[in-house]
Amino acid sequence: MMFDPNAPSKAVQLAKKKVLKNLKEWGMELIPEGDLREGLILDINEVVCGDPTCAPIDTVFTLIWEAGGKGVFAIPLAPDEIEKEELGRDYFPDEETLGLWKKGKKARWPKLPELRMKIGDRVECRIGPHPVKGWAPGRIVKLYYTENTWPSNMVAPYQIALHDGRLIFAPQDRESVIRLRPPPAPDAPSSPDYIAHMEEDEEMDDDEYNG
Repeated sequence: MMFDPNAPSKAVQLAKKKVLKNLKEWGMELIPEGDLREGLILDINEVVCGDPTCAPIDTVFTLIWEAGGKGVFAIPLAPDEIEKEELGRDYFPDEETLGLWKKGKKARWPKLPELRMKIGDRVECRIGPHPVKGWAPGRIVKLYYTENTWPSNMVAPYQIALHDGRLIFAPQDRESVIRLRPPPAPDAPSSPDYIAHMEEDEEMDDDEYNG
């Protein structure tokens, strides 16, 4: 067998195994005693992410119950960066989520937060640093927006159709990022951004139906 200079040393491998073992023990301690622990296999792996939008290394927890239930969540830290206290406080699923996973039901973790606005709301989005010209008008067209290339736990609160035809997303549900616009006058025409987006959605629906 040839020597690989890039291969981790035995000491490094042993240290990594110890860290993963500790995480597994901490994770089992965080699961309430009783039904949720019965038939549970907890597996933890370090995953290197090549996508520039995600953390370079994620620690992925996979929970599998012998009855068939399963749940997965990822922490955007390397295994040796996770502290016991923060694992339980900031990252580990709650009892309700664990119960749904064991029953084989889908449950998102971390849970999606409640949003301030809804689809169709007239908004202004921060697109630049200027206090006046840095805001662009539009309407919300989608809640909890995500893209295929994003990590599984990454969600933007809103997708917005701007008046100029662009589709953007708001990375945070904060007043400094996205805010409501005043209601239109009773005789004001519908916003061109919203009309265009709705027509595009209808065309997609027709294509799916005709296909």
